[in-house]
Amino acid sequence: MKISQDNPQALRNPWVLGMLVFLVVFLTANAVFIYLAFKSPPNLVVEDFYERGEAYEKTRERIEKEKALGWSGMMMVPTTSRVNQKQTYEALITGKNSAGLLLDSVTLFAYRPSDADADFQVEMQKSGHGSYVADISFDLPGTWDIIVEAKRGEDEFVVTRRIRIDP
Repeated sequence: MKISQDNPQALRNPWVLGMLVFLVVFLTANAVFIYLAFKSPPNLVVEDFYERGEAYEKTRERIEKEKALGWSGMMMVPTTSRVNQKQTYEALITGKNSAGLLLDSVTLFAYRPSDADADFQVEMQKSGHGSYVADISFDLPGTWDIIVEAKRGEDEFVVTRRIRIDP
């Protein structure tokens, strides 16, 4: 029983043995992938499709209503932010003629995509015509989504920004 390339018997040739091992590994990997595909199928079917469709339609209508208002907004955030460092965040919201707006309420929502328990909201205070500020300190480092929601009567306007808080 000699394994070498010179051996005329196929099962004793290392090239043939290598190809058989490759074939067995390939078929085993495919069998594992097929098993995993059937065990956890993709979630292409949504259970609450009707409710999600209605929510999408409401969001689209809100965006169209927001565009019709003609308002524009800008957020001014510190260039660098650290954990537990209180800093001022400012939102400037203007109307159709670029004049600052007097609003009923302006709320800043801070969402941390990786930890919903850290989310919070703060009422922003008026600091000038169309300018609203809030002093905020973040407890955790990482990426945060900042959403400023401005309301006047039934009208609503949203400004968003993603920021990074350093440790």
